[in-house]
Amino acid sequence: MKREVKLFNAITEIRDDLIEEAQETKKRFYRPNWKRWGTIAAGIILALGIGTFALFNNWFPFGGSSSPGSEGGSGHLIGATTFMSYAGPVFPLTLENSEDNITAIRDISYDFALASEDSLRVWGSGITDSYTLENSSDEDMIIEGIYPFAGSFNGLVEEMPTIKVNGEMITPNLYPGGYSGGFIGIMGADDPEGSSNILELDSWEGYKKLLEDGNYMRRAFEDYPILSQKVTVYKFTDFKAPLEEFDAATQAISFTIDPEKTNILLYGFNGGEYNEDGFRRYSYFVPNGIRRETDEKYIIIVGEDIENYVLQGYKNGACEEGNELEGVSATVTRAEASLSDVFSEIVDNYFSTYDADEAIPVSRDMFLGIMSEFMLEHGVFSSFPKERYDYGMLEDIISETKNLDRVFYLRFPINIPAGKDASVMVSLRKKPSYDFYGSGSENVGVQGYDMVTRLGSNIGFTEITASLRNTDNIEILNQNF
Repeated sequence: MKREVKLFNAITEIRDDLIEEAQETKKRFYRPNWKRWGTIAAGIILALGIGTFALFNNWFPFGGSSSPGSEGGSGHLIGATTFMSYAGPVFPLTLENSEDNITAIRDISYDFALASEDSLRVWGSGITDSYTLENSSDEDMIIEGIYPFAGSFNGLVEEMPTIKVNGEMITPNLYPGGYSGGFIGIMGADDPEGSSNILELDSWEGYKKLLEDGNYMRRAFEDYPILSQKVTVYKFTDFKAPLEEFDAATQAISFTIDPEKTNILLYGFNGGEYNEDGFRRYSYFVPNGIRRETDEKYIIIVGEDIENYVLQGYKNGACEEGNELEGVSATVTRAEASLSDVFSEIVDNYFSTYDADEAIPVSRDMFLGIMSEFMLEHGVFSSFPKERYDYGMLEDIISETKNLDRVFYLRFPINIPAGKDASVMVSLRKKPSYDFYGSGSENVGVQGYDMVTRLGSNIGFTEITASLRNTDNIEILNQNF
């Protein structure tokens, strides 16, 4: 019940009599389909180190980023650069449980070979992050390894590492952490406003704050919330309008609610009007087969249902007197369902409409779980909702869940015989940090790469080394290894 109580407490901004406590949870793991995702070519193993380097390539500048030396032990920072788009560092391997009898040697190499023979510039680096784990005990051990990496659902196909244990390719389980950047704070009883915990993942320090106490990783392995409360759903289909003459023909629905008793979630709507007396008007452009838009529209009522509503057509998106249009209609069906079931249906529609060719390569349950978690922490159900989600537009929630930065975790078993060692080799393609063209920054065209030596890891490292490979097309501008 602990997870259920936490979930219930997270949505107390809506009156208690409007909420049904969630009664189910789902385990948040996923076994990737490696053939579908493809394999990232592994580089030759060499090394790992402590910091940042800035690079310059023969055609375009290529540079570094900030990484406090204190993390690796030097206690000071040498020549750091902060970038507008920060790709995050390469993290170290850790274990599910700390083991005193396990130590490790870590080697990491950055390979700057051109992506193909006709490449004009170096963009990104191949990473080989290699470990030799030593078991000093007199007992065979099977331990759970956990490998973190920074990324997003949207970039997961390119960002997903591949892992070999003792030379054999393995298929780990994937665990996504919660959204971790920008305006998001980690709120707790000691900081209900979240004001002092806002994280900016625009440098190494942001990830340090996110990961150093272990809570972020712990939450990644918890169960997903299931939003089982009953809601009323109005679904709009079968649209008609004189589109030959009015290609921006619009339909609006208007009604009045008691804001203390009702919350509204929307999907497929383009505009809205909100009055303090509870008047609401939501509108959408009638689908014309040309604009890329949903073929289903939803209004989800959380709490007290609406009693009466008015449908009205307009010549365009200006829903005002004198701009009315006859011949605009849609079929509206009303139903009751659990919020999770409605979200599932909407997510399917969203990806078939907007991302049919680039579907997220994880299960629907995983994406729904993370989306529900995001909704509870930052949407209209949150005790401290972010202003950008005040209008309940579910496209925003889905898009943010899909695109925003987070840390993912790959978990897998490692068998180490007594007195022996085991090897773990992680291969991935790492995008660089950079500044945007047209920004006026002196670092435009410069790319940066960060690594951290111990952050988030419970392994005792006896040796850490780093190297760069295939550097003919780059020049190091700055570094603090």
